[in-house]
Amino acid sequence: MKKSNLPAILGGEPVFKEAYHFVRPVFPPIPELLNGLEGLYESRYLTNQGNNVRTLEENIASFLDIRHCALFCNATIALMSLVHAMELEGEIIVPSFTFAATTQALLWKKNQIKFVDINRKSLTIDPDKLENNISEKTSAILPVNIFGRCCEHDELRKFAQKHNLALIYDSAQAFGTIYKGTAVGTLGDAEVFSFHATKLFHTGEGGAVVTDNSGLYERLCKIRNFGFSSYLNCTDLGLNGKMSEFSALIGLKLLDSIPSRISNLKRIYQKYKEGLKDIPGITCPDDDLDCIPNYSYFYVTIDPDKFGMTNLELNYALVLDLVVTRCYFYPPVHRTSYYQKLFSNNPFDLPETDWASLHVLCLPVHSEMLDDDLAKIIEAIWRCHVNSKSIKKVLTDKTPENWEAFLAQPTRDPYDKYILSKERA
Repeated sequence: MKKSNLPAILGGEPVFKEAYHFVRPVFPPIPELLNGLEGLYESRYLTNQGNNVRTLEENIASFLDIRHCALFCNATIALMSLVHAMELEGEIIVPSFTFAATTQALLWKKNQIKFVDINRKSLTIDPDKLENNISEKTSAILPVNIFGRCCEHDELRKFAQKHNLALIYDSAQAFGTIYKGTAVGTLGDAEVFSFHATKLFHTGEGGAVVTDNSGLYERLCKIRNFGFSSYLNCTDLGLNGKMSEFSALIGLKLLDSIPSRISNLKRIYQKYKEGLKDIPGITCPDDDLDCIPNYSYFYVTIDPDKFGMTNLELNYALVLDLVVTRCYFYPPVHRTSYYQKLFSNNPFDLPETDWASLHVLCLPVHSEMLDDDLAKIIEAIWRCHVNSKSIKKVLTDKTPENWEAFLAQPTRDPYDKYILSKERA
């Protein structure tokens, strides 16, 4: 085989000349940003619920058609504040197939966690598995709307109402997603969004809680400002969770562009599906008639027997081709060292979650993606499939064989060399 047809891991030329990152945060046009910065310069009002934050809260609430939006410095602090504001105690049901921030926020508030398995098809919490996991200590369900999609909300709402449980969503990745004609953000008793730079809509760093509950909103506003109800008078346990005016400015300049960017992401999503459909062992996500995703993530499931490699091995090989993919979520939260120790006396059996973590791979996608870039990524995946046997030999001992091996010596992410400083790499 010609060297030009070989993957970079086998000595071929990478398909890109520099790292093609998993996401590329969109940025407001410089003139618009400068205009906003001039206003900040004149006002010198940089924090403490200035005009940008208040305006963005109003605009987001209007965009979602919900009463209230409380902005925070990040989504983790937003979730911690929400759990405190709702006085949720005892046990909270949550999936393990999520980013660790979901459960970390709960543990910081001293809540108990009950991991429930996911549905293999949707990759979201399985409503059919809730009944056997509820107890007298259960106070809430915290499903996660991952990959720009939505959980089976109707079933979850019925279950929550039946058992008088709070239903709050981690919708960090789902801003702009629609479920049965209704915006994600308006489904639960309250929902949390992440506005981190990697998200479809972002404020650089930030988050929000959205709700129709006016009393809950007012308490959230108090909690994010040290618990003050009047000048330096703490009437609640609070923290410093406020969003800065700089962050809100970025959000204000990006909010109106969301529909057009979702439209472009949908086009990219469709091109991915068309380009990958003939590669053995690669399965693209099915369309969900109940949900219009925001298309901000594109994931595939990999059958290692047909493709020739696991998701971990393909992730590793593609990085050498300068294509940055992510094994979301490997490991799932319950398999990480801290949670293995925390639940050592009562380990969770989550076969569908384990399966997903060992088969799902998220590919690069962003709203400014060029067709030529997408074609190169698909080419790199093809090359890895064709040369899978040789690649597996090169990757011997590079990826863990099982969960015990992962815990004994966690795998170093091959992407680290592109995101760490020279001193840390």
